[in-house]
Amino acid sequence: MTRGGAPQGPSASLRRLTAESARPVVHIGYHKTATTWFQQHVYPAATSHRWIPRSLARHALLDPWGLAFDPETARRQLGDPHDPRPPVICEENLSGYLHNGGLHGMIAPEVARRIKAVLPDARIVIVIRAQASAIAASYVQYVRGGGTHGPTRYLHPARFLTGARRHAYKAPGFAFEHFEYDRLIVHYDALFGPQNVLVLPFEALRVDPRSFLTAYAHAAGLQLGAGDVTALRPNRSFGQATLLAGRLTGLLTSRSVTHKACLISIPGFYEVRRQLLKLMSRFDRAASPAAILGARNLSLIQDHFAQSNARTARLRDLDLSALGYPVSPKVAEDQPAPSAGSLYRPSWKSVVGR
Repeated sequence: MTRGGAPQGPSASLRRLTAESARPVVHIGYHKTATTWFQQHVYPAATSHRWIPRSLARHALLDPWGLAFDPETARRQLGDPHDPRPPVICEENLSGYLHNGGLHGMIAPEVARRIKAVLPDARIVIVIRAQASAIAASYVQYVRGGGTHGPTRYLHPARFLTGARRHAYKAPGFAFEHFEYDRLIVHYDALFGPQNVLVLPFEALRVDPRSFLTAYAHAAGLQLGAGDVTALRPNRSFGQATLLAGRLTGLLTSRSVTHKACLISIPGFYEVRRQLLKLMSRFDRAASPAAILGARNLSLIQDHFAQSNARTARLRDLDLSALGYPVSPKVAEDQPAPSAGSLYRPSWKSVVGR
């Protein structure tokens, strides 16, 4: 419907629903958990919420310099006087950029405080993924983005650097700690309350996207239109040949990741390279996390995250071991204990088979 040639906003009934029950939803990541699908096919179809494009979310919440952030300015940038619906935001960099460990872990807690200052009643959504799979996907993304180093150098940058660059607080690189999900969950629990922080396993989404989405929308207070569930097609992982080709051709472009080598930067080659690797990956059988990262690195990952995952499982009563996460049978006593919200039983729990 239009009036005077101008598009009209939500109906009167939706306006009443918005005023009575809907709250902002902020989906903070993680990377490699189908955030592109949510951004392109799910949230723009919401009828109860107003989708905030990624560029605007980044401009309001990430671009301001650390000591120059103004909540009122960000609130105005995210607002729309012609649409009373609360915003829904999905930007994986709100949890930190995966290739630099969220700037030595500094970005995620600061962003959490910014979100709290701008949208104090928001529901927070954190989608997690078993670390072996997530880190293998991160390394593939690094190579896809022009990375040239092998997996060991990518995962342990300080071992191969000297001087100032070996200190993460000066030149941050990949960090295992970025994928210790319990730390971020506890931080958001303290700010927003555990009942307002949804923790969703990516593995459940892959098994049954439609059921996952239905349960998630109910838990988050979202009303969705005709989103295209069939559009969930995770990026195809590289095979061994494509990984090697990616590393070699990455030497001929300066884009787009740091911690890489570059022999010469050929103008326009980055896009040519991207298309070449995309074509190769169609014929090159996708490699497993063990093949991508190496058996030793995979073993280190399984050992490193076992206790963190046990704490995450306890915080949200999730059977993560059944979903392929390494989980320690006993959590050390000196580690963060579950908060009072650990008894929260989100309605989407049935999606993960509990």
